[in-house]
Amino acid sequence: MKKNDRIFCNCCGMELSRQGGRYEDHLHIVKNWGYLSEQDGIAEEMDICPGCFEQWKRTFAIATEKYPQTELV
Repeated sequence: MKKNDRIFCNCCGMELSRQGGRYEDHLHIVKNWGYLSEQDGIAEEMDICPGCFEQWKRTFAIATEKYPQTELV
């Protein structure tokens, strides 16, 4: 969640650290809900810190797929 040029994790509320103009790496999700959903016409946005993301993944019934990247951003 972004507030006043600061980013907070939507799960734990922790403020993400920032060095210069860059925030620490985190998961940023934007979802625009479409037709045939209970959230039809709603847009949601969230930021998840690395620790909360790892906790969240442990609740998945099917594990995420991991593969090496050849270029780092």
